[in-house]
Amino acid sequence: MKSKVEFYKAFFEELERKGFGVQQPSSPDYVVDIVFKGKTVAFYTKADMIEKNPFVEVPEKQMERLWSIARATASLCGICTDQPYEEDKAEKLKNGVMKLNEHNGVILACKQHPLFGYVLSTYKQDAQNDDKPIQRQYFYNKEEAFESFSTRSGLVDEKKMFSETELKIIHTGLIKMRTLDEEFSKKDMEAIGTLINRVEELLPELHKEERKFDVTRLLEALSVGNGMER
Repeated sequence: MKSKVEFYKAFFEELERKGFGVQQPSSPDYVVDIVFKGKTVAFYTKADMIEKNPFVEVPEKQMERLWSIARATASLCGICTDQPYEEDKAEKLKNGVMKLNEHNGVILACKQHPLFGYVLSTYKQDAQNDDKPIQRQYFYNKEEAFESFSTRSGLVDEKKMFSETELKIIHTGLIKMRTLDEEFSKKDMEAIGTLINRVEELLPELHKEERKFDVTRLLEALSVGNGMER
């Protein structure tokens, strides 16, 4: 999962398939209101929690179903469900945050979330403001978070790993490998696809414009705006 928007799209579509619906939020604290047979039964909050509507009678089984749909959708989107650190090697910070590593002023941290599993982040600290986290980037995939930490902290310089010519050769080879899908397993093909994406990120001119999901209307409907976290 690259961002919450990816999850929102999949979750709201799944809710509609299950007989629920979503409407404009009735409070700035909510992303959307969740309705069932014309009645608002719950609220999806900006903290990514599902709250029961206290003003109507909502069966507990219905709330359990909403949570079950949300967790299943999050899992299908590819969140980090396995603890990405060893207890004796991580430092416990405030609010349940675990610091996994620190290098050159960049911190790799993790916090467990009831819906998104283990949410990782990389950030720096504002020394003039009680070391308050700044420039924080959120990740729902362990590999992407570790990669971000390696590059942001200077442990790895991606652009120096290969020359531009070498990257183009690698990209061409990977594309050819992907066309021979009958010779590779599904796992192999996923790995090749990931490598292609990473090479294209290093060399933007190789990237082919793809049809992307237009999130403009979704963001407007959710009243989230441009400040959404990853």
